Amino acid sequence: MKGDTSSSKDCSPRACNLMKSYKKIPTTWLYFKLDGDGVEWIDQGLPIPNYLEHTNKGYILGYEIKGYFGTQKSQEYLNDIIARVLITFRDLKAYRLNYEPLPPLPLRSVRYAHTFGHPYDLKELQGLHSIEGEKYLPRQTADSFEDYTFWAIKFHCEELIKRFGVADYQRLESFALRSFEGKEYSTLKAKCRSVWNWYEKRAWEIPQGYKKVNKSKEQIMASRQEHIKKVNENREIKTRNKIKSVIDDIFVQEKIKLKNGKFKISAIAKLTEIHRKTVAKHLKEMGLI
Repeated sequence: MKGDTSSSKDCSPRACNLMKSYKKIPTTWLYFKLDGDGVEWIDQGLPIPNYLEHTNKGYILGYEIKGYFGTQKSQEYLNDIIARVLITFRDLKAYRLNYEPLPPLPLRSVRYAHTFGHPYDLKELQGLHSIEGEKYLPRQTADSFEDYTFWAIKFHCEELIKRFGVADYQRLESFALRSFEGKEYSTLKAKCRSVWNWYEKRAWEIPQGYKKVNKSKEQIMASRQEHIKKVNENREIKTRNKIKSVIDDIFVQEKIKLKNGKFKISAIAKLTEIHRKTVAKHLKEMGLI
């Protein structure tokens, strides 16, 4: 799903500047529906979502990813991330949305659910669970623990069993086809059939061994605050490094300096695509103004 931007009248000046900066970059949107309180992404170490919409039951989490995933290799990388999201949030009955969600009718004139306008590199979503350590789970000899697509299908099959007592094959196959990009139908069908057959032969019994660590409310809040603090610190470091790279560039000194040697804050802001107030703050902290 390609990213789109709202009109300038529906966003703040800073958000509009960000949208203009990135409008030429092709992007792909990933939307997921989760049954949770809206902050579980913090616990998993994910960056601030581009889209966060609370619904009657749970919420929709959206990330805008830089790039167009048209090649087989890039689609495999994207599918790996999609599968890891589904695995990480399997306790929240996560599934991928193949359409752009709409806010409630009274609010459809604005993009009210955007929380952060910066599109991410796919590697920035790497703070997701691995499936190492889950070797008590059944395993097909043809599938390795690194096959996240296989495991996402397997966990969804277990969710169907929990809800209906048995897993309907058509539901399982439909989940696989709508969740992953560019996968050949025969490949996904083979994975679905492999998982479905495994549970069907075992009378739809789910293996024991799932352990959930119960944390106190204080522990959860502390970990969330720590993650938010770390996210903000990393953003500050990234912004400062971007400013430093410009002011250290010998080829742009005439553009960013006045005749008296002082820095032109607006010129640096334009080159770095960072708000001038933020540039001024960092220059002051570095003792340059």
